[in-house]
Amino acid sequence: ILLMVGLTGFLATIGQLGQARDGLLSTGVVVLGLAVLTGPWWVRMAADLRAERRERIRSQERAEVAAHVHDSVLQTLALIRKAADDPREVTRLARTQERELRGWLYTPAAPDGSSGSQEPALAGALEHLAGEVEEAHGVTVETVVVGDCPTSLHLLAVVAATREALVNAARHSGVANVSLYAEITADRVEVFVRDRGKGFDPAVVPDDRFGVTQSIVGRMERHGGNAVVRSSPGGGTEVQVELRRA
Repeated sequence: ILLMVGLTGFLATIGQLGQARDGLLSTGVVVLGLAVLTGPWWVRMAADLRAERRERIRSQERAEVAAHVHDSVLQTLALIRKAADDPREVTRLARTQERELRGWLYTPAAPDGSSGSQEPALAGALEHLAGEVEEAHGVTVETVVVGDCPTSLHLLAVVAATREALVNAARHSGVANVSLYAEITADRVEVFVRDRGKGFDPAVVPDDRFGVTQSIVGRMERHGGNAVVRSSPGGGTEVQVELRRA
């Protein structure tokens, strides 16, 4: 446009503005015609580029899924086949793979494309903890977590107390199944760890048994929370942990 304006001014100074006007009009018609003729081609090319990009992304996603299935699911199935005569080991392997697969599917990707969020979540910490106890003690921890929030130093007390409750149940209950239920709301976190094992009498627990008195009850009190242990001989055990969010 600047070139055409400059050319017009130059021609005007030498008295050829009328001829220039006709030339510019012809040039404009040619440019407009080219735009009309090539416009659909440019539109198609842009659409093709977008489609190619979408297909490339889908192809990368399919390759990622295939690699993950090979590296985790298929290998776990091979281990399950080898342990077919051990139902407890089969259950442990299946639950471990289920946790890993759920985490991989439902953990949002970071902006750089890596898996996982920048700030750890309390729900994920509790589920990971349940998996660690299953791995270490060979029990099944049925885990249900409702709600979620970021994990702060304040809330790590809940995770630590829950860990102790799960480990105690795995070691002393005499049963292979433990349940973990957590509810996370806008103002508080509440966790229940239950088993249907042999139980005990909380009134006769010695003060030097740090697992209950300090690692669970004492820890929650030090952080401004509350912990209640309900149990009876032969009646199983329930540990309730509650803490307000800071």
